[in-house]
Amino acid sequence: MAMMRVSFLSEALCRSVDLNVIVPMETMGIPGEVKPQKPSVFKTLYLLNGYSGNQDDWLTYSNIRALADQYNLAVVMPAGENHFYVDGTARGTFYGEFAGKELVEFTRNMFPLSHRREDTFIGGLSMGGFGAVRLGFYYFCNFSKIVSLSGAFVTDRIAGMKEGYTDGVGDFAYYQSVFGDLSRIQDSPKDPYWCAKRALEAKMAPKLYLSCGTEDFLVEENRKAKAKFEQLGIVPHYAEDTGIHDWKFWDKQLEQVLAWLLT
Repeated sequence: MAMMRVSFLSEALCRSVDLNVIVPMETMGIPGEVKPQKPSVFKTLYLLNGYSGNQDDWLTYSNIRALADQYNLAVVMPAGENHFYVDGTARGTFYGEFAGKELVEFTRNMFPLSHRREDTFIGGLSMGGFGAVRLGFYYFCNFSKIVSLSGAFVTDRIAGMKEGYTDGVGDFAYYQSVFGDLSRIQDSPKDPYWCAKRALEAKMAPKLYLSCGTEDFLVEENRKAKAKFEQLGIVPHYAEDTGIHDWKFWDKQLEQVLAWLLT
């Protein structure tokens, strides 16, 4: 297995960024036995971190390296830097374009990754779950399946938020700096449901996997998201299990997620 730390100059973010890439190209095998044959190009999962995390989180806290090798799956892990993977036009920080478009193009050029939409997936947890859903539907030409674990579906909650609001993660100033005018967030490209409608109109909506712990503080948000997607005509694979908003739950879900992606 090749595990690489890559730095490249992102035009979308106007600076150098770091990311981790797993490509399970080689295997030690068992002495005296024929080594298993590896693909010439790999199916790929773009895997997004949550709020306060970075590109190292999945490698540090989950079993993703062993599972990538088991499933012959390349995994690309960028950092969202608390920006919810949306484009901040006022700041010139296009985190959505970076993660949903530029990163796919760059990694396909650099590594032996499949260029086929049906072999390309996006997923994430919490803030990254929100990001994966929004980007997966917005850049539907790139991705065929989307995974959200404990997704932070905040747009309905923060729409029209007034100064003085706080929810333990951010306040009015923070959300406004990330999303812009909060009175216009719904039915905009920063709204995952708007992005889903756009993908449906193009008849290219990716398949969707939603999962959340039953004791997670975001479980009601995820149940509402499931219902809203179903109203749009997208029936997600939905899984709840005992757990809170932590790596124990997310790591337990990971093997089920990869099995779903690759079937």
